[in-house]
Amino acid sequence: NERDKTYQACNLQIDSTRTHLNYHIILPTKSYMEIINERLSELNLKRKIRSDAILMNSFIITSDGEFFKGLRPWEQREYFRDCVQFFSDKYGEENMISAVIHMDETTPHMHLNFIPINQGRLSSKSLFDRQKLAQLQTELHEHIGRKWGLQRGKEGSQAKHLSTAEFKAKKIIESAKQREREIDGQTEKKKAELDDLTQAIQTVEDAKNK
Repeated sequence: NERDKTYQACNLQIDSTRTHLNYHIILPTKSYMEIINERLSELNLKRKIRSDAILMNSFIITSDGEFFKGLRPWEQREYFRDCVQFFSDKYGEENMISAVIHMDETTPHMHLNFIPINQGRLSSKSLFDRQKLAQLQTELHEHIGRKWGLQRGKEGSQAKHLSTAEFKAKKIIESAKQREREIDGQTEKKKAELDDLTQAIQTVEDAKNK
């Protein structure tokens, strides 16, 4: 998420020449685990945290490319700030870890990371079951989407939800196909230019022969 000095780009979608354009709305001052451990120490939990407990929830917040093309830079930042404020109000500003916007991939998007604390205890399961995730989408649309002219995704849709790996793979394939179309278009253009040059050369040769 952070694209810090130790990061090695392995995602073909990432354009490292644009990574400097990435920016934070919530900048972590320590490592994720340090922030998490400090926050959990404040809870005075009676039970030891299980080794398989979910310590952080991560959301990717974005929209389609056309939406962002219609926004000026300051409007885009305001859109992401609105989203961060919504999540902070709902899940606790004190539980937020990081909010970073990536500008070095195909479409601007935000990685929002926070500790799932509910009523003073660590409990991702109580916050994010299927029903509550659907409710979250509705609330996000009501508070943010409508303001920015966005439509809510179809409720009760049977569309398959992709894992992060599947989503990345899908985007890489789409990007490759788009590049293939661009190359084909360039090839056709070059071929037409070559045909024109060949015809010009032939005309000159014919003139010389005469």
